[in-house]
Amino acid sequence: RTRGTKPTASRRLSPALAARGITMDICALLNSDVFWSAVGAIATVVGAIAIFFAISQLRFEAWLKAQEIWTAREFTQARGRVFARLDTGNAEWTPEEESEALDVCRKMDEFAGLIPYLPKRTALRIWGVPFAKAWRVLAPVVAKERDKCTWSDKWHAFERLGRSALSSHPEVQAKRPAANKPLQPTSAARGRRAD
Repeated sequence: RTRGTKPTASRRLSPALAARGITMDICALLNSDVFWSAVGAIATVVGAIAIFFAISQLRFEAWLKAQEIWTAREFTQARGRVFARLDTGNAEWTPEEESEALDVCRKMDEFAGLIPYLPKRTALRIWGVPFAKAWRVLAPVVAKERDKCTWSDKWHAFERLGRSALSSHPEVQAKRPAANKPLQPTSAARGRRAD
């Protein structure tokens, strides 16, 4: 024993009696409502932290998958060719173009299916304009495909996000295809007319 310390009750008791006291204390503790309330509260906090980390991981995985879809070489090229229709105003689709447009619709719907796992505002800020353009060009293709297969909700996620993107980016809706714009004389041509 060190100097200046008083002997505790368990040190004064025989080892058998001390063990019995500990056993009685553990039994009393296990029968205590306060103890089980504390255990429940700790388990709730641990569960909430685990859920928070699971949600963060799910969002991160959804972000990676969205980036993977969006940046895939074939999809990027096909999307570019579809977006070119915004400038040409061409309403007729060749069978090849229509097949490619259907592939773009499939990928856009797959991509839009990930949006519930991402912050919607962030997704619309990053991908809103391309989605608005895609919906503007591909809405007739989607309608034709729905009629063809009698499935009214086909590519519904794409439609929902496309419409939302169009309402968030009205400049895309207002942009008219070059083929439909009246030709404007260049500044050099205006100068010649004045002569």
